[in-house]
Amino acid sequence: MHTCSVIRTSVRLMALIVAVGAMRGANAQERRVEGAVVKADFYVSPIGNDAWTGRLPDPSAAGADGPFATIGKARDAIRGIAKDRALTVLVRGGTYTLEEPILFAPEDSGTVAAPVTYAAYPGERPVFSGGREIVGFRQAGDLWITTVPGVAEGRWRFRELFVNGERRTCARMPNAGFFKMASPLPVIPGKEGEKPTPDKTGFRFRPGDITPCERLGDVNVKMIHSWESSIHPIKSIDAEANVVTFTAPLKEWWGVGHWEPQGRYFLENAREFLDQPGEWYLNQGTGELTYFPMVGETLNRTEVIAPVLTEFLRFSGDPEARLRVQHVHVKGLAFMYADWTLLPEGNSDTQAAVSVPAVITADGASQCSIEDCEIAHVGNYGIWLRHGCKDCSVSGNHLFDLGAGGIRVGEPHMAKEDIGETSRSVVHNNYIHDIGEIYHAGVGIWLAQSSHNRISHNEIHDGYYTGISTGWNWSKAPTRTLHNTIEFNHVHHVVRGMLSDGAGIYTLGTQTGTVIRNNVFHDIFPYMGDPTMAWGIYFDQGSNGMLAENNIAYNTLTGGLMNTGQSGNTIRNNIFANSAWQAVWRWKRDDGPPSIVENNIFYLTQGDLFYADGGAADTETPWDHNVYWRTDDEELLFYDYTLEEWRERGMDRNSKLADPMFVDAANGDFRLKPGSPAVAVGFTPIDTSAVGLTSESRWHGRTRQHDKTVLPPSLDDLPPVVINDGFEDTRPGQPPENARIFTEGKGDALEISDRQAAAGRQALLFRNAPGMEHIYNPHMFYAPRFRRGKALLSFDIRMCEGAVMGHAWRDSKHPFLVGPSLSIDAVGTLTAHGEKLAEVPRDQWIHVEILCGLGKSAAGTYGLKVKTGGELIVDRQSLPCGSPKFRFLEWLGFMNLTDGKTAEFFIDNVRLDLEKN
Repeated sequence: MHTCSVIRTSVRLMALIVAVGAMRGANAQERRVEGAVVKADFYVSPIGNDAWTGRLPDPSAAGADGPFATIGKARDAIRGIAKDRALTVLVRGGTYTLEEPILFAPEDSGTVAAPVTYAAYPGERPVFSGGREIVGFRQAGDLWITTVPGVAEGRWRFRELFVNGERRTCARMPNAGFFKMASPLPVIPGKEGEKPTPDKTGFRFRPGDITPCERLGDVNVKMIHSWESSIHPIKSIDAEANVVTFTAPLKEWWGVGHWEPQGRYFLENAREFLDQPGEWYLNQGTGELTYFPMVGETLNRTEVIAPVLTEFLRFSGDPEARLRVQHVHVKGLAFMYADWTLLPEGNSDTQAAVSVPAVITADGASQCSIEDCEIAHVGNYGIWLRHGCKDCSVSGNHLFDLGAGGIRVGEPHMAKEDIGETSRSVVHNNYIHDIGEIYHAGVGIWLAQSSHNRISHNEIHDGYYTGISTGWNWSKAPTRTLHNTIEFNHVHHVVRGMLSDGAGIYTLGTQTGTVIRNNVFHDIFPYMGDPTMAWGIYFDQGSNGMLAENNIAYNTLTGGLMNTGQSGNTIRNNIFANSAWQAVWRWKRDDGPPSIVENNIFYLTQGDLFYADGGAADTETPWDHNVYWRTDDEELLFYDYTLEEWRERGMDRNSKLADPMFVDAANGDFRLKPGSPAVAVGFTPIDTSAVGLTSESRWHGRTRQHDKTVLPPSLDDLPPVVINDGFEDTRPGQPPENARIFTEGKGDALEISDRQAAAGRQALLFRNAPGMEHIYNPHMFYAPRFRRGKALLSFDIRMCEGAVMGHAWRDSKHPFLVGPSLSIDAVGTLTAHGEKLAEVPRDQWIHVEILCGLGKSAAGTYGLKVKTGGELIVDRQSLPCGSPKFRFLEWLGFMNLTDGKTAEFFIDNVRLDLEKN
């Protein structure tokens, strides 16, 4: 039998029990508060006693009876009462320090006619704390130092610290932002007939970024992987080779540096990093805690709390055994200060911090609720209706300062039987913000393998990844995520430049009968890495069978809507507005019935209408009765087509190119003025007055306000990525910086070499090998993002015996368009798109210059100059691009195309910039 015991932090109040009891004259089970009679079956108080009856709200005058001290004792008392009427436990205001989580088991259940409620005493705020106050600090220069009992002995290890109710930063380097890797470790060669695999045990760092620490075993590396993050204890640091290794490999399918060869990371938890106010460090060996106080903090007026527990409350039923926790309600309580756990092998997830637990978890709960509670200052998720929960409600709660995300419903994997599926849940009117503080991929509300739920009127903001995530199959495989309703939610200021590939709402897999309606999603901007994506509504892999209507998505980077080639969705009567790069990713549909896109408004202030993909070839997906408009002076094009040309392809025949006449789109007011042409096309005005928290919420009208958004530049206006690399600053044997390389670990190589150099001491080696799987490996590319003006590329190349080189410029369309393209074959013939231009010598440095107009300067041609030994052997002004429509340089690649044997070449002094007039 589990019990919940409490150490009362306000022990000094016990001396006041008799005095308080006499003053209050408490001698009955009921008490009048502001004219109303407050009555309960049991009471709990910080100045209570578990030896008392718990029937009084205050200690008696004689101090012989009064409230309980713990919820656990009240719960045990209720177990002995016949459940023939509703039972209530009222919890008095004050702080209750938990020694272990509160547990509700099946024997604690109520019934439909006799529910059991644990609620805050009217007008009071009870706080259940999983932390302990740390005292005894002494001043040591700029720092405060104390020894924390139990740490050196291994009884306590905390990973968070809170000062005056605010999270503080574990000492880290760099203090803000990130370091960037120098490169991943070399791939691990596969066994005969097998592919090589990435080395996930560490990475190469840039000189000086990582230095040995006194307590290396305490130090963690936190890495960012596009839409996820991972935390790795350090095993070793090789300061000579600039290599850091982890205690265990990254466990996800991608390798270290998969998304970006110079991926982001930072270090935390070393005394050597403690160098600015607000940082702290705990020496686990000595128990010494060091804190660098913020300006204005003083020793005698500062409360420092570290967490002990990792969870607060658990509903512990067993649905398969037909043992449920039923009709138990928790209302008006606050739960604060809980830790997170670092596994010896490190922590990582494929998406959404899906393995991270919650501080309040329900298994096998039925018709239970968590209402009007606060959850804050924790290291994990907030609330999780996990396994086999039925008809439960999570409503009116305030969740903030969370290590992962807010509320979870369901599980990552399908329940084997219906009884094990969580379903018919209500997640309503919750205020969730400041999430992902430890696990950056935590989401506001996560729902998976769970059906017939309603997610409504929640407000979610200030997270580092997605606001709402539903689904959990990356395909059209069978799923339980069906017939869910997601409506009237306000999701904004998520992704926030930390992660990428996220959204206001993100879906995966078949979700037949699911409705996404009357939501507002805005201010969704990712990290400008790879892939760079953030959407309002994101239908990702396998997403089908859903209806999205009456939603508004605005102020996004890559668009209001992403429909990842999915089928069977209906997208109607939505507004997609004010996106920086494009309004929508239309994409070509996959097999299955086409999606329907109708009666929407697409409103552009910059950028393109459609993401440049293969969707132009799709003439089956019904797009019609839409309104399109852009406010700048650019022509609105449907890919490369005018509206008239687009209609000739069978699309948007009843759509309009017209100003929808919003009241104030620049400030997020998308009401329509009288006479709007959108109404004539069939668009129904969207009323947003009911979106977000309702008036019943304590936080209605009190949510955080943000500054007005200024959109990032459009793709055309982004500054290009200039390249200027003579390969002198990278150690031999390492890959080049700022380029993505692809090798196969079969004796091939793409690395810095000191064997040759056109200038300086080093160059970049491309070496092929027998048995390569792909003819184009090894290869590398840069992502220059040149979209206007005339781009001038120069490089030096030295061809060795039998080597074949390929070089190309591409855009990022699907399929891509090719611009300039060169090859040098095994006998030294220089060719451009099939035209032989010259014979170039072996084992000599050749200088190449390419000049190509882009954007409005594009002409479908380029200039080429080739010199050898100072002699100009090629001088062509108008060589044809691979595609006459090539306009953007977004992929600049070099390939060793030698087939079936070892051969190599070197390049040096790669420089790319706009031509200077």
